[in-house]
Amino acid sequence: MVTKAKSAAETLTAAPGAVGGGVSALPCPPCLVPIPTACLGEHEVSPVPCHRKGPFSCKRLCGRTLTCGNHSCRKECHYVTATTKLQVGPECEVCEEGCVKPRPMDCPHPCALPCHPGSCPPCQQMIRQRCHCKISLMYIDCLKFSSCSDPEKSVLGSCQNQCPKQLGCGHRCKDLCHPGRCEEKCSHKVKLRCPCKRIKKELPCSNAREDQLQVECDEACVALRKKAYQEKQAEEKAALEEEARKQQAELEAFEKRQKGRRKKRGRRGEEDQEEPGVWRRFRLVLIVPLCGALLAAAAFYLTHLG
Repeated sequence: MVTKAKSAAETLTAAPGAVGGGVSALPCPPCLVPIPTACLGEHEVSPVPCHRKGPFSCKRLCGRTLTCGNHSCRKECHYVTATTKLQVGPECEVCEEGCVKPRPMDCPHPCALPCHPGSCPPCQQMIRQRCHCKISLMYIDCLKFSSCSDPEKSVLGSCQNQCPKQLGCGHRCKDLCHPGRCEEKCSHKVKLRCPCKRIKKELPCSNAREDQLQVECDEACVALRKKAYQEKQAEEKAALEEEARKQQAELEAFEKRQKGRRKKRGRRGEEDQEEPGVWRRFRLVLIVPLCGALLAAAAFYLTHLG
């Protein structure tokens, strides 16, 4: 029995192809004992078989905060020569993005620096905008404009010229260039007169419109109106009398002309009456010789014809 067991052991331990029946040991299998091992980026510690122990990548993103302080490394888990777990190393990527930090209120300009740690530097650019009355183009320091209060912004946005807008009363606004609607309290001086135009007062336009003031005539105005009325009546009466005199004079002249015409017509009638008497008186004297001459001419003519 002992001999058979020994022969079996020698057969099991014999190396294949051994010459002369020599015996040799087989190689050991890989060690599968788990060894805790950290990944390259030290994100995790995982049990790795002993025969595979060594640096490995966990396939995660690096995630270390870059020098800008705003972004993290997006490379796959890699080795980093850094003293701490969260410190970035030269093997990590470099941030090439622009600054994404929020700008101050009312500042429309981006930060002049690339992505950086800490606060952004003050804006050095100018704001280009129209004044409140939309006539002048102004350039205002952005830092000064964005850091001041609303009343100060209103002053900075004014061109300091008189407002060109027209009020409801028709006068031009007297305030300097301002935001919003104009105040309807017009300070323009207007002149008010009494009905007879003798009394004159100057008042602000807004007061005259709101109170609807009217200047009344006084006793002196009444006396002057009465006197003017009397003078006008006297002038009208004198004009009527003058017109009546002119008409009377024209009537008398017309009557004189008519009397002269009547006398001329009477004289012509007398002459007409005298002329028939003369004709009757001398017509026989004229007709008899004329008839004799005509008869003599007729006889002479007949004689020569015969």
